Amino acid sequence: MPENRKFNRTASLQRCAVVSPSLPSPCPARIINQSPDGLLLELDCEVAVDDVPVNIYLADEIRGTIDYESSTFLTGFIRWCKKDTDGWSGFYQAGIQLVTTAPRKDWR
Repeated sequence: MPENRKFNRTASLQRCAVVSPSLPSPCPARIINQSPDGLLLELDCEVAVDDVPVNIYLADEIRGTIDYESSTFLTGFIRWCKKDTDGWSGFYQAGIQLVTTAPRKDWR
């Protein structure tokens, strides 16, 4: 059965963190795949599905750090979040719809 998606997804293992008003502190995460208008994240914690935007800060892979004071981050909405029951890790997965004025061409 063909998927009805607007954009193709590309694999990624980029480390990041989600900052949400529903969380007491940033939640460590990893981008599993990405498209111009969305992300699939693997998270250490559950994030509420809400119409409140969250910020996703990407890790500097060379330094291994995340700069929460940076003005460079992605903004989106959590559209779904569930515990990954297929694996043994105990992680959560979440679908993020990115908020952009135009799709990112570099992720097509």
